[in-house]
Amino acid sequence: MEQLEFIEIEDIEVFEVLNNTTRVRIIRYLQEPKSIRDVAELLDVPPTRLYYHFNLLEEAGIISVVETRKAGAMLQKVYQTRARGFRPSAKMARGDHEPHELAKITAGVVLDGARVDAEEGLTEHFTRIREGIESKLPGSFGRSIAFKTEEQAGAFSEKLQKLLEEEFDANDQDDGRPFGFTFAFFPLAGTGEID
Repeated sequence: MEQLEFIEIEDIEVFEVLNNTTRVRIIRYLQEPKSIRDVAELLDVPPTRLYYHFNLLEEAGIISVVETRKAGAMLQKVYQTRARGFRPSAKMARGDHEPHELAKITAGVVLDGARVDAEEGLTEHFTRIREGIESKLPGSFGRSIAFKTEEQAGAFSEKLQKLLEEEFDANDQDDGRPFGFTFAFFPLAGTGEID
């Protein structure tokens, strides 16, 4: 199965399925094909704790079975995400859902995923330091607020998109380890005029 770069989600219920830290972790591991047992070992949990989550993700169209293999006397399904990323469609934003509900779910999916990635990356970093292994964290964390005109904000957003297209090609997996990049660039509510 060839993964898509992005799937635009049109149904808020699908986004609600994504809004769960266990499922965020599963999705991260399923960028490459794995069985439930494989993922359970990576998460250090019994496979029985994951069946429910795998079923929800499959029913929502986020993951699919890419292979069935024999594991002893049983058949074992191997899953993979259908896309490298997921985002809400404009249709979903124009639907019948309350803006606050959409914002809460969308922010939860993105920021919970970033939190999981950051916590696990920092855990690895601090574990290496504790064990006396030199660890240089080649990443950065931060939060900034800047005052921009609408035109400046538009120009910055375009630069950011171009940088992502140039620097973050998910298909370029020849060497190195994966790095995550999460961003949220938006006008802060209640701090300026709205047309």
